[in-house]
Amino acid sequence: MIELANDRWFPIVNLALAMGAATLWYLSSGRVGWPLLVVILVPWALRIAAGHFPFRRSRLDGWLVIFGMTAVIGTFTAYNREAAAGKFWILLGAIALYFAIVTVSRRDTWLLAGATGPVGMMLAGYFVLSNNWQQWPADIGLFNRIGTFWMSIRPSLPLPVLHPNTLGGMMALLLPFTLAFGIYAWRKRQIRWVQLAIVTGAITAGGLLFTSSIGAWLALAIGLGCWFTWEASGKLNKKLPFSQKAVFGGAMAMLLLLGLVLLRFVLGAGVGQADSATRLGLAQQTLFLIEDFALTGSGLATFPALYSQYIRVTPTFFVAYSNLYLDVWLEQGLFAVVTILVLLGVCFWLLLRSSALKAEKRPDKDIPANGGMIETRRKRKKLLPQELVLFQWAAFVSLVVMALHGLIDDALYGNLASPLLFFAPAMVILVTRRRQSAAVVPAAVRLRRWGLGVGVTAALLIGLFFGFRQRAQAQWYANLGALEMARAELGGWPTNQWDTGEDLERFERAEHLFEWALTVDAQNRTANQRLGMIAMVKRDYETAVAQLEQAEAVQPTHRGVAKSLGYSYVWRG
Repeated sequence: MIELANDRWFPIVNLALAMGAATLWYLSSGRVGWPLLVVILVPWALRIAAGHFPFRRSRLDGWLVIFGMTAVIGTFTAYNREAAAGKFWILLGAIALYFAIVTVSRRDTWLLAGATGPVGMMLAGYFVLSNNWQQWPADIGLFNRIGTFWMSIRPSLPLPVLHPNTLGGMMALLLPFTLAFGIYAWRKRQIRWVQLAIVTGAITAGGLLFTSSIGAWLALAIGLGCWFTWEASGKLNKKLPFSQKAVFGGAMAMLLLLGLVLLRFVLGAGVGQADSATRLGLAQQTLFLIEDFALTGSGLATFPALYSQYIRVTPTFFVAYSNLYLDVWLEQGLFAVVTILVLLGVCFWLLLRSSALKAEKRPDKDIPANGGMIETRRKRKKLLPQELVLFQWAAFVSLVVMALHGLIDDALYGNLASPLLFFAPAMVILVTRRRQSAAVVPAAVRLRRWGLGVGVTAALLIGLFFGFRQRAQAQWYANLGALEMARAELGGWPTNQWDTGEDLERFERAEHLFEWALTVDAQNRTANQRLGMIAMVKRDYETAVAQLEQAEAVQPTHRGVAKSLGYSYVWRG
C-alpha cells in the first residue's frame, strides 16, 4: 500500500476516480449517493496507510470546509430533501475534484491541461446531440436554422437536456487550458499533441459558439484579451518609451471600460423567456428572496420554485437560476457566498504574485532559445518557468470566465450545480504552488490565524445583532416561517395548478412564526408578504390586502408583493 500511495501516477489515478464519481453523480442527479463515496475515500485511505495526509493541503482548505458545512445545512433547510441531497452529492464531487487536482504533481500540469480538450469535446458533443433549439432558441437566427435542421436528422437519444448557457460556461472554463496545452506541445515539437489540441479545441470552440451563450463568449474574450494584451505589450514596449507594465496597464484600462459597457448591455438583455424581464431585474428580485432567508439560506435546489412562487406568483417553472453569487447566497447563506468571493480573491492574488503577470522572458539555461533538443527535454522532469507561465495564464483566463460569467449566469452552481465548480481555483493552486518547505506553516501559526478570524467574525456578528436586535429577531422568526411555508406549499412543485385552499392546517406553524415576527417588528416585509399570500389561499382578501399593503409600503419594487396585492384588489372587488 505504501508503494502504491507513493507511486508516480497515484495522484493521476486519484484524480480520475474523483472525476468519475463526480461525473456519475452529475449524470444521475445525485441519485446514486453513498456507493460512489467509496471511490473517493479509497485513495485517501491508501495515503493515510502510507503515513500521508489524505490529500495535499492548500490555502483554500478551510474555506472549502465552510462551504461544505453550509451545503450539509442546505440539505436540511430545503423544502425538497431528495432534490437537495442530489445537489449535495454533486457539490461534494466538485470539492473532491478540487482536492484531487491540487494533489497532482506540478510537473503533470500539462497532462491535466491536455485532458481538458477531450472533456470539452464531449461537452460539445452532448450539446449538439441533446439541445432543443425550439425550447431554447439561439440568439442568432442562423444558428436556429442550423439547429432546427440538425434536430430533424440527428438520432433521437434519451439524454437530459441541459441549458445551453450551462454547457457553454463549462466549455469556456476549459478552453484556455486546451489552448495552453496546444502552445506547449508546439514548443516541444510534439505534433500529435498539437493535432489533439487543435481538433478538440476546435470542436469545443464550435460547441461554445453554437450555445449562443453571449455571457460565456464575453467572459472568455476578456480573459484571452488580457493574455494577448500582456504578450503584445511585451513587444510594444521595445518600440515605445514605456515599460511593459505601463503599456499593459493602459491597454487594460481601455479594455475595462469596454468590458463595463458590454456587461451593462448583457445585463440588460433578455433572459431568454417570453417576458420583458432582464437579467439585472432577475438579480434585483433575487435579492428579495435572499432577504427572506438571510439567516439560514433557503436550502439546496430551491431557487426555481421560490422565484416562481414568491416573485412571479405562478405555479409553473420560469427560470432555473439567477447568477452564481446570488444563487449560492440564497441557497447556502452568507458564509457560502463569502467563501466563493474569498476563493476568487485569493486565487487572483496568487496569480498576480506569481510569474504569470511578471516578465516572462527569462534566460533558460536548460534549453536553447529555439525550443530545445528532444534529448534535453527527456532529461528534464520539471516544468520550466516559461512553460509554467503558459498554464498560469490559462488558469487566469479560466478564473476570469468563472468570475465574470458568474455575474450574469450560473453554469457552475445553478440547477443541480457542476463538478467543475472549483476547477479553476484548483488549477490556480496547482500552478502557483511553491515548494513544500516554503509552503509549510507551523500548526500554532495556523491556529492563531483561524482563531483571530473566528474571533473577529464572532465579534462582528454579535455587534450587528445588538445593533439591530429588533430587526434581527423579527427576521429570524420570518426566516423560519418562510422555510415552513415553502415546505407546506411547494411539495411536488411545479404543480402547474393554483392552490385550491385544501388542508389549510399545513400553514399553521408558518403563520405563528410570522405573527411572532410582526410582534417584534410590525414592518417586517417577509412576514407581511407571506401572511398576505396565505390569506389569499384562504380567500380572505380583506386580510390579504391589509398585509400586502404593509409589505408594499416597505418594498414597493418587489414584484411578488405588487402582483399579489393587485390580484387581491381585483378579487375583493
